[in-house]
Amino acid sequence: MTPQTRTSLKDLQHLDQEIAAVRSAIENFDPLLEEVDAPVLRLEQEVQALEKRLKEVRLEEKRIELTIDERRARGTKLQERMDAVRNVREEAAVHAELEMVGRALESEEQEALSLLDQIKRLEERHEEQENAYREALAEVGPHREELVTEQRSAESKLEALQADRETFAAGIDLGERRIYDSIMAGAREVAVAELTEDGACGNCYNMVPLQIQNQIRHTDMMIRCESCGVILTPESPEGLARAQEEGERIERALKASTEQRDVERAAVSEAAALEEAEEAAPKEAVPAEVSTEEAPSTEVDTGDLPAGGLAAEIFGSDDVPAEELAVEEGSSDDLSVEGPAVDKAGAGNEADVVVDEPADEEVGAEEAEPQEPTADV
Repeated sequence: MTPQTRTSLKDLQHLDQEIAAVRSAIENFDPLLEEVDAPVLRLEQEVQALEKRLKEVRLEEKRIELTIDERRARGTKLQERMDAVRNVREEAAVHAELEMVGRALESEEQEALSLLDQIKRLEERHEEQENAYREALAEVGPHREELVTEQRSAESKLEALQADRETFAAGIDLGERRIYDSIMAGAREVAVAELTEDGACGNCYNMVPLQIQNQIRHTDMMIRCESCGVILTPESPEGLARAQEEGERIERALKASTEQRDVERAAVSEAAALEEAEEAAPKEAVPAEVSTEEAPSTEVDTGDLPAGGLAAEIFGSDDVPAEELAVEEGSSDDLSVEGPAVDKAGAGNEADVVVDEPADEEVGAEEAEPQEPTADV
């Protein structure tokens, strides 16, 4: 395959791609026209249905009117016959028939009035729908006309492209063109692809062996890709420029993505550090406050404490037996202690402490002097 043939096949493929794009655009016009015409078609169908119904009702009304005319003519004849009867029996028969005709005439007249009312409503409805149809048609008309014009222009362009393709394909080698047409027959968009800068197929991007790459670049053989089957050609200056531009674009996108990711990671790290600092600050402040508030005071206030209480406060509850503390507290509350409260053997036994109430109210009212504990310490 000579370089001229390769160029010709590429140009033929470009024409085929243009033809496919124009044909797809023409096919897309049909749903667009249907979408534009849908409201107008619906109103048109409603107008046609109203016209048909109105026609049927008018025919029915005319039939009723003819029947009414016949009934009236029959009633007139019966009335004339009534005037010419000769006996009672004949008069009764004519009278019965005349009443029957009168009842039928009355019913048909009511039906005729109902049909006339229905015709009036249908005419009003038909006029409304016809006005709406005209308005929709006036609104949609310009857009539809524009679409129709574009569709006709695309069809004309398609015919011109097909004619150019036939003319151009006639100058290509028949065998090579058959191979090209067989590839394109499978509803494919690409039949000829260039090698990429790194030696891969330009259609499927599978790597081509080095020996085959050398044959494609330096021989006139028609070589097809083993993976996708397209015809492979050497790299063109335009293809190399496009590949370089695409590589630069991908590199810029990757660089921007990396920078964005670094910024997000820095923001996340900063937020985590702030959270850790906020969590650590209260934990350090709490022990300081506790130590300040719960620090024991070394001063002893003796103003409101009795003697025994003062001793217990100074020496602590661990150095003074519980019985002595109880006795001292009892003495401060004007209580008297009889008998030994605690002995050495029975220290801590609550049954050995006996407290007596004051014998006299006057004695209880007076302040009792604190007594010394009777227990042996």
